[in-house]
Amino acid sequence: MGERVNQNKLSWLLISVGATLIVAAVALMALVATGRIGGDDGNSSLETVVGFGEFSTPTPGPTPTPSSQFPPGSDSAIARIVIEKAKIDAPIVDKGVNEEGVMQAPDNATDVAWYDFSAHPGFGGNAVFAAHVDYIRVGPAVFWNLKDLEAGDLIRVRLADGTEYRYTVTFKKQFDAATAPVNDIVGPTPRETVTLITCGGTFNAATHQYDKRLVVRAERVVEGAPPAAPQLPPGT
Repeated sequence: MGERVNQNKLSWLLISVGATLIVAAVALMALVATGRIGGDDGNSSLETVVGFGEFSTPTPGPTPTPSSQFPPGSDSAIARIVIEKAKIDAPIVDKGVNEEGVMQAPDNATDVAWYDFSAHPGFGGNAVFAAHVDYIRVGPAVFWNLKDLEAGDLIRVRLADGTEYRYTVTFKKQFDAATAPVNDIVGPTPRETVTLITCGGTFNAATHQYDKRLVVRAERVVEGAPPAAPQLPPGT
């Protein structure tokens, strides 16, 4: 995601939501029916970025369950995401999809969106976050340094009640916006993970969008445990 002279907006498909994503079921039924998610930065005067195109409905993924190695999760609101390696210490805002199946983007350069159709940290599955890489009249935005993360780097997610969950990066990859394996990226996962998404690649001033999507995934770790082993990116 990014903003330049013309604001660019998150463009993402959600192919499969899985059994754990009931909270956004109504909106996501419309999303599956249309086969695409566009972006929305809250400015209706701007064009909606084209999604990834048509797709066939996939088989739903496995239902994630909290691992027995972790204590019961807290359902407190998600407050902040902290990634020291990338100089990120940012507030979290809850986002979802609108009645047209459009995935809502953060409203400014500093917020990170957590999507309420994805897993809540601490309860197993895939918690999906996204933020801008740059922003009009601001320059580099909160996820500007996401590209610098490497396998083993630490990501912390903090809740409003003080609970903190720790994750270590298992992979980072850029995907073509038109062909990214979105089901693998934002769909449910058997392990407790966070997935971070932003824009990357080349910005096209004519279409007001980037041609790549940068995806970073990290798996939850026990306090004091060694980093998770690197994994192959989804779709490979």
